[in-house]
Amino acid sequence: MTPLNLFRIVKQVDMEEIIVQACNHLFEIQPNLFLEEFDINERTISGELSKLLAPEFGDYHVNCEYNRMTDEFGNQIPKRIHLNPNAENPSLVYPDIIVHKQENKNHNLLIIEIKMSWKNGRKEDDFVKLKRYMEELGYEKGLYLELGENIIEEMKWFEKEKNTKA
Repeated sequence: MTPLNLFRIVKQVDMEEIIVQACNHLFEIQPNLFLEEFDINERTISGELSKLLAPEFGDYHVNCEYNRMTDEFGNQIPKRIHLNPNAENPSLVYPDIIVHKQENKNHNLLIIEIKMSWKNGRKEDDFVKLKRYMEELGYEKGLYLELGENIIEEMKWFEKEKNTKA
């Protein structure tokens, strides 16, 4: 895989190609991670996948389970979003994989939520979570990535809504 030239805008099609190549490589080198009978934790798969993705995103950081964000004063604080609209306070969250710049909140490029195909009964919850990450934390793109036994079962992309004035 050749690293992206990040002086240009990173396009979804480029990110998708990188993610598909990384998944296929991981299927090849660690096939046991994806066997239902072993039921490997998604955190393990996210960690291994993030290691393969990191060199492909140039100056961006690729982190697994990264639970910090930068506030308006430049401080690192716990990452929180409003998952439950009835809750008084936002929920602490730990995204599976993020592509971002750790030092500021202006470069939140991609957030990925991973599910194994045999545990996808609540994938709509991940869809909501991805939308909240983009709305509240400014991620440009979100990806629901469902993996099966050595196959990508589903890739569902989400885009940050543009503010339009009439």
